[in-house]
Amino acid sequence: MSKSNEEIKDSKVALVAHIVTSLVFIALGVCLLTLDASLISTIAYSFSVLAVGILFIVFGAWYMIKYFFNHEYIKLTNYGFTMGVILVIIGAIFIFQANYISAYIDALVCIIGIILGAVMLQQSFALFHIQRGTWFLSLIFGLATVGVSIAILVLTPWKFFDGTIYSCVYMIVVGGLSLFSLLLMGIGLHDHKKDSDRNYSRNMEDSPLSAKKASDESIFEDEPFVDNVETVSLNETEDSLFED
Repeated sequence: MSKSNEEIKDSKVALVAHIVTSLVFIALGVCLLTLDASLISTIAYSFSVLAVGILFIVFGAWYMIKYFFNHEYIKLTNYGFTMGVILVIIGAIFIFQANYISAYIDALVCIIGIILGAVMLQQSFALFHIQRGTWFLSLIFGLATVGVSIAILVLTPWKFFDGTIYSCVYMIVVGGLSLFSLLLMGIGLHDHKKDSDRNYSRNMEDSPLSAKKASDESIFEDEPFVDNVETVSLNETEDSLFED
């Protein structure tokens, strides 16, 4: 497997994780608003830690398997196996200490919100680099998400699964902004690719190589006329020889 294919596969995994996390945020917020909050709270505190632990183990196992199957051990600067071991250990801690960690599930929600905000900031930098005007929106979304999440985590810790309107709105808005920023990123990359292809075609048409090619084609078009003249001259010479 080539390096480019590995990068594409890794980016797809990160993209799926980003989309799933955003959708889970929105779904939790909507469920807390429309369903029995106590039931959602029980499920969240009982099973969410186990689910996160399993996800850590799955991703860790993926990194370790990929490390050997793709022969990444021949690269001295590749630490995929180490990353896999760390993720598996974190996942195991989440599973075996679920009762203890569940007390910090609200802080985990804020940490995930900070991560999503950081991703929005990265998307804004990428959009700015490719000169897309929507970079400013992603920048505002990212700064607002990170700022509010840090404020909730440090200043006024919330109980996100008690059904209050503020916690529901926070999860729905963060998940929605994350998906919208991702949509802006996709549109920006698509438009950038179209502009790059258009500029490439224009440069190829105006390049000296294209002019030389056109000149060569005009030379080849004149060759049949020259051949006909030579053929006529040769025939006339042969006729004069026979007449003698």
